[in-house]
Amino acid sequence: MWLSLSVGRFIAVIAVLAVAGGVLWVWQSARSSDPVSEEEALSKFREGAGGPRAARPGVPRQGVYTYRQSGSDRGGAGPISVRRGLPGEARYVVTPIAGGFQEELSLSEQHIEGVRFRVTRQGSRATWRRTDVTFVGIGRDDRRDLRPPPLHMPRRLSVGLTWSGRYTAGELPVSYRSEVLRREAVGVGGERLASFVVRTTGDTGGAHPGTRTDTFWWSPRLALPLRWSIDMDIRGTVSLDTISDLRLESVTPVT
Repeated sequence: MWLSLSVGRFIAVIAVLAVAGGVLWVWQSARSSDPVSEEEALSKFREGAGGPRAARPGVPRQGVYTYRQSGSDRGGAGPISVRRGLPGEARYVVTPIAGGFQEELSLSEQHIEGVRFRVTRQGSRATWRRTDVTFVGIGRDDRRDLRPPPLHMPRRLSVGLTWSGRYTAGELPVSYRSEVLRREAVGVGGERLASFVVRTTGDTGGAHPGTRTDTFWWSPRLALPLRWSIDMDIRGTVSLDTISDLRLESVTPVT
């Protein structure tokens, strides 16, 4: 009888330790994020590029760009939330599409954002957005059409220029406002490049209310952000806070 009780207690202790170990593993996994390698980003780019295309005004050179990154994600549900650091590098993939291009920004393997742009002589307008965020393998790859397509970046910029508007992302109402704050030179690969500092703030309503502010150190010549700051705070059934500072390593993409 004593032996059977001891064995039973031993099994119970092992079960408790296994559960505790599993919880610890989940907790540690949730607090970290994985970088997207250049090889992985390049493979994805080559799958979707369909061969080189001639350069167009307002469209960045196609390929894979790398940004040095600092920042974090915080995700949660109800009163429970987990903060994780973002990798030291982020990948930005530009793929040409009919009438414009698609960008895919991988802050990490667990946080990927994509936007499709229609480019005209007046500037670029966003037509579609993707947000794929997971914590411990749980999340959602959210894809939404933007109607009417909001103005992302006018072709001609000047300090003090502002623009604003409203659109829906799927069923979510969004209002946004943008302003060109100043001119500023940015160091990239040992060069000092001219840029306009442009701040865009979007307020989302509906099931996922929140605010996102993107600040771009924008090169009109390259149609690229030389530096990019993201500050996002989303609420609802689940929450997501992201802060990221991105600095371009080279203006020459890998193809």
